Amino acid sequence: MKLLSSVCLAALVPAMVFAQDVAAPDASEKAKPVDPIIASQHQGSGRLGVVLEFDKTTGIPRISGLTRGGPAADTGFMVGDVIIRIGRDFTNTLTQDEIRTALHGAPGSGVELTIQRGDNPRFIIRSVERRTLPAYAEEMVQPPVPGAP
Repeated sequence: MKLLSSVCLAALVPAMVFAQDVAAPDASEKAKPVDPIIASQHQGSGRLGVVLEFDKTTGIPRISGLTRGGPAADTGFMVGDVIIRIGRDFTNTLTQDEIRTALHGAPGSGVELTIQRGDNPRFIIRSVERRTLPAYAEEMVQPPVPGAP
């Protein structure tokens, strides 16, 4: 009996050490990005040719327009695609300014985007090369969303 009580006591001591008061995480605090976005690493005239619209509650970006002949349109992105990840960072961990900054960079440099199209649960991962867009290409086109009337 003495052995049983000492074993039980020995099992409780480590549990008591780990069960210290720990503050609960703040639900309003965003998770941290894997690779912080540093503006000096994203300077340059390279663009993807997308117009973004941000969800009011989650902050996740959705493509609302494409530049005709731009890298995103040439790669197969479509209006309505939701950008889930930029590189290794989930977009819900980034601010709107960080998302815009991450999409810019030197012409010829690439960026990997993970998108979700419609209600499809499968993600699409595409690498896009940034390009300098000519001034006349600034007119944005909004191709029809597949499945829309």
